[in-house]
Amino acid sequence: MKLFVGLFKKHDITILLIVLVLSLSALSWHNYYSQKNLLLEQMKSDSGDIVSSISAAIKKFYDIKETINIQQLVSQISLDLEIFEFRYLDSSGVIRNSMFEQEIGKISRSQSFVMTMQGDMPLGEFFFEEHDYVPVMAIYYPLYRNNDLIGIIDFSIDISEYSVVSEVNKDFALTRRQVDILNLLKAIEGSIYNTISIFESINLHDFLFNYVETAENILEISVIDDRGRVIVSSDPNMQGRIFDKLALQDSELIEVGDDMIYRIVTDQIEFSKIANGHLSLLVDATVFAKNKKALKRNSIINNIITMLFALIMATIIYRSAIQRSKNEQEKLRLLVQERTKEIELMSKIDSLTNLWNRRYLEEMLEIEFKRARRYKSQIYILLIDLDHFKKINDTYGHLAGDEVLKEVSMRIKSSLRETDFIGRYGGEELVVILPQTPEDEVSKIAQKIVDFIASKPVRFNDSLIHVTASIGVSRLRSTHTSYHDIFQEADEALYVSKREGRNRVTYYSILPVK
Repeated sequence: MKLFVGLFKKHDITILLIVLVLSLSALSWHNYYSQKNLLLEQMKSDSGDIVSSISAAIKKFYDIKETINIQQLVSQISLDLEIFEFRYLDSSGVIRNSMFEQEIGKISRSQSFVMTMQGDMPLGEFFFEEHDYVPVMAIYYPLYRNNDLIGIIDFSIDISEYSVVSEVNKDFALTRRQVDILNLLKAIEGSIYNTISIFESINLHDFLFNYVETAENILEISVIDDRGRVIVSSDPNMQGRIFDKLALQDSELIEVGDDMIYRIVTDQIEFSKIANGHLSLLVDATVFAKNKKALKRNSIINNIITMLFALIMATIIYRSAIQRSKNEQEKLRLLVQERTKEIELMSKIDSLTNLWNRRYLEEMLEIEFKRARRYKSQIYILLIDLDHFKKINDTYGHLAGDEVLKEVSMRIKSSLRETDFIGRYGGEELVVILPQTPEDEVSKIAQKIVDFIASKPVRFNDSLIHVTASIGVSRLRSTHTSYHDIFQEADEALYVSKREGRNRVTYYSILPVK
C-alpha cells in the first residue's frame, strides 16, 4: 500500500488511467452497461464524500473566523463603562456588531444616522437626542482607510444624571466625558483596524483556490445562494455569476469538447449563523469517460481488478482530501490563536503611553492586594500626577500634552525594576505598584522618579516644556479591606504633595492627624 501511494505521488494519474482503459478491453456489452453504471455510482459516491469533506472544512472555516469577534473585544475594553448603545456599521450602514444581537446583519434606519449619511449632520461630532425617552450624548465616529470610509462606530451614553447639575457644571462634565469617550473610541478604532486586517487575511476564496490547486481531480468549488448567485468560488471568474435555479436541483455529467465533467450540487448547507448556500463541485470525469470506452474490450477478471484499482484510487483521493482539510483547519486555528493573543494584549495597553490601561491596572491591583494579604508580604502604591498639566495643554496644545505624557511615561518606566508594574489610571494620573519592596527602596524609587521627570524639559517642535510631578505613596495595612483603601490613602498623600508646593513625594504614614 505504501509503495502504491509512493508511485501515485511520483507519477501522473494519466498512467494509471491508461492501465485501467487497457484492462477493460475484453468486457462484453452486458458487462459494459452494468460496469458503466457501477462506475457512475462510484463517482457519485466518491464526489459526495469529497463534498462532505469540503463542506465540513468550510463550516470549520466560518467557525474559526467567527471566533475573531469585535463585539467581544469592545465588551472587554468597556467593561467598567456605562454605555447606553454601541454598534459597529460598515460603510453601507449594515450593522456588523451590536450590543443588541438581534440587530446584527440589519441596516440602520435611525433618523440621526440617515441624516448623517445624507450630509445633514457631520460625522465625528457629538450630538444630543432621546433614545427610548432617555437623553443621550451620541456620536457617529468614522473609520477611514486611504481616505475611504470603511466603517462607523455608533456610540452613545446616558446623560440623564446630568439633568440635576447646573448648566456650567453640566457643560464641563460633558466636555470631560467627551474626552474620555474619544480616548475609548481611539482604542476601539485601533482594535477594529487590527481585527479587520485579521479578517481580510483569512480569505475563503484563497482557501478554495488552494484546495483545488492541490487536488488531483477537482476542477472548481463554488458556494451558491438560493437565488443562484455565486457567493465565492475557487475560480475568480465565477464570482457573482447567476445560475438557473433548475441547475441547482440535481447533479449531472457535462461534455466540454472531448472532456467529461461531473457536476454535483448539494442541498442548502448552513455554514454558520450568517452564512448558508449550496455547494457546487466540478470533478474531472475523464476517468469515467475513458473507462466507458474501455469497458467494451475488458474481461470480467480485468474488470474486477480495475474496480479494485478504482477503489484504491478513490480511497487515496478521499484520504488526501481529508488530510488537506485537517491541515488547512490547523493552519487557520493557529493563525487565529496567534492573532487573538495580539488582540488580547492590545486590549490591555493604553494606546497613547504604551503603558497598561486602567482596566488591566485595576485587575493587577486586585491580584497584588490579594497576594500580599495571603502571603503577608508588603505592597506599595505610588500615585503620580503631572503638575499644572492643564496649563501645558492650554499653552502648547493637546498634542504637546500627549507628547509630555508619552515622554514622562517612558522616563518613569525606565526608573523601575522588571518586577514593578506601571499603568495609566486616567488623564495625567499614573500608578506604580511596588510588590515586596522594602520601605527604604520605595523611597529611593519615588524620589528617583520625581528627579528624573524634572531633570530635563520635554521637547515639542521648537518648544522646551518643563515638567514636574507630585507623588502620593501608601502601603498595605492590616486594616485595609481592599486595594481601594490603599489607593485612597495614596490619593490623599498626593493631595498633600500638591498643596505643599508640588514636585515632591508624600507618604500617607507621615500625614498630619486630621
